[in-house]
Amino acid sequence: MDKEKAKRPQKVSVYLDRIEELEDETTEAVLYFGDDEEEEMREFVLPGDFLPEDASEGDYLKIEISVDSEKTENALNEARELQAENED
Repeated sequence: MDKEKAKRPQKVSVYLDRIEELEDETTEAVLYFGDDEEEEMREFVLPGDFLPEDASEGDYLKIEISVDSEKTENALNEARELQAENED
C-alpha cells in the first residue's frame, strides 16, 4: 500500500445484524462485513453506544477507519518517557 493511500481514511460498509441487551443493561451491536459473494462475512461486536441514534437492526452502516496521528505520537512520547525513567 502506498503512503498516500495509507493516509486516507478507509471506509467499510457493515451490516447491523442485531442489538443485544446485556445483563448490565448495556447493549452491544453485532455487525458483519465482507462481500458475501466472494468471501465469508466476518462478525465483530461493538458497544451499542457507538451506534448512531437512528440505527436499527437490518441497517447498513459506514465505518471510517483512520490513524489518529496525534494520539499515536502522544503514546510514543509517553512510552519514551517511561523507558527513560526506567533506565535511570
